[in-house]
Amino acid sequence: MSSYQYRCAVCGITWDEVTNRRQAEQERDRHRREAHDGGVPDGDGIRAQDSEPWPGRGLLLAGLLLMLFVMYSSWHGQ
Repeated sequence: MSSYQYRCAVCGITWDEVTNRRQAEQERDRHRREAHDGGVPDGDGIRAQDSEPWPGRGLLLAGLLLMLFVMYSSWHGQ
């Protein structure tokens, strides 16, 4: 599940994480109106944060390396 954060690079502020993109867009719109007279500051944006990294990434890599080693060993040994 992802969460979202709005960041204004001009003000150097990152808002707390929210559970959906729409909430982050509302924070962005409110900040633009209040702090930048409705303008779009350079470098502002909404970023998605993965709260749970993809599981098994390291295990998958280890399995692939093991498979390559076994294949190399079988080819090289003949």
